[in-house]
Amino acid sequence: MAGYVGNVPVPQATQTRDLTTATAGQTTFPTGGYTPQFLDVYLNGVLLVNSTDYTASNGSDVVLTVGANVGDILSVIAYTTFEVANVSGGGMFKGDNGTVGSRAGDIFRINEQILNSNTTIDAAENASCTGPLTVASGATLTVSGNLTVV
Repeated sequence: MAGYVGNVPVPQATQTRDLTTATAGQTTFPTGGYTPQFLDVYLNGVLLVNSTDYTASNGSDVVLTVGANVGDILSVIAYTTFEVANVSGGGMFKGDNGTVGSRAGDIFRINEQILNSNTTIDAAENASCTGPLTVASGATLTVSGNLTVV
């Protein structure tokens, strides 16, 4: 992410923003939730330093080291990570990176054996499946184009 300043969420993320106008001396600011180490905190547009300017460890509050002035604006940008290991039905990888990974170097892709949801493979897409595949009762597999079974 060229030119990015702050914690880089890997491999992909979404973000939520909380803006709060401070009262005199306010140190604790509630947020919509965050994962520790995956947030950026700004006071009046200035990026604060974690553990020096603020603490964010409980997943819900940001606590400033020094109380804010009345009218100060605290902005919290929280990033939520996306991990291949947490995608239901997506299978997983095994290899050089351990039992679950998504980086180059993983050798084996582990697939589920039963398709439980309706799935369409568009004509412009390539798809592959190895091993036995069963389409569960009530589920439909649609291939819009050519199908080759090897």
